Amino acid sequence: MNLKKAVQIGDIFAAPLPMNKYGAVKVMNIIDRSYLLGITSYIEGKLPTIESKAVHQTLITESIADGLRKPLLEWVDGKLPKELIFIENIPLTTNEIGVESNIYAGNWSKECSMEVYYEWRRKTDPEGFELEMKRKIEEADTYARRHSIPKPKKMMDDQVFWGIISLFDLGKKNEEEMVEFAIKELSTFTAWQIRHFEEALSYKLFLLDTIEHAKEIGEYCFSEQNQAFSPDLFLYARCAVVARGQKVFEDILSNPKKMLKNTEFEILLSLSSEAYYLKKRKELEYISGCSYETFSNREGWLEEL
Repeated sequence: MNLKKAVQIGDIFAAPLPMNKYGAVKVMNIIDRSYLLGITSYIEGKLPTIESKAVHQTLITESIADGLRKPLLEWVDGKLPKELIFIENIPLTTNEIGVESNIYAGNWSKECSMEVYYEWRRKTDPEGFELEMKRKIEEADTYARRHSIPKPKKMMDDQVFWGIISLFDLGKKNEEEMVEFAIKELSTFTAWQIRHFEEALSYKLFLLDTIEHAKEIGEYCFSEQNQAFSPDLFLYARCAVVARGQKVFEDILSNPKKMLKNTEFEILLSLSSEAYYLKKRKELEYISGCSYETFSNREGWLEEL
């Protein structure tokens, strides 16, 4: 039973795994309600202790992006899962202090240590593990096709989000000058708050992604007769709506016939990445829960799809 009241950097938690085994994670960093977890190499049929050697070793896995083997570190949000068991607090080592990761694993769940189980299965029963994974992928794909409804991840508070949007100077002729103040303001937030802004932006664009809105964008509107309809232009038209602020967005969301005509604002899509680069001097790598790409809102295009 987990009796830990407040999670601290250095906390070690045991996590349940299949086949009556346990894994372990170590809290490497905390920002607001987000936690950076180091997935350790521990996997046994009993609870770990601080004497367990593998608890002090972060699992090394191969990166899909570059093929290099790296320590597995993941950011998670939310509350400590009740299924996790507090073991002890072990202060960070010199090598652990300041470690970073751009991997976001969603809400903190009891399965936060599953990767060590997968690694163990790959080594001890590669054929059986491959068959099991294929079966799970097929089941997940079937379920997704029938039931999947995109859901946003953690988003920035609406008041803060629209406050940043209100900094656009739409009177400028140059688009980069229009968003300059908004980028500078957003760059003062934490890295994860910038991701939360991107999530909120993606979700609002996703909500506008409907056939009814696409029919009202002007010259390149969607219709069976108009072969000039462009999914990209429709995305940029939705950006223009969000750029006009909360009142315009909510009005057009509820009444597609008020959709802005022959207007676009593509630069909105780069706001988060520009702010993130200004803050961290590196590229923003983030996948939102709801895609803003045209046709992603399947219910909004149900008539056509």
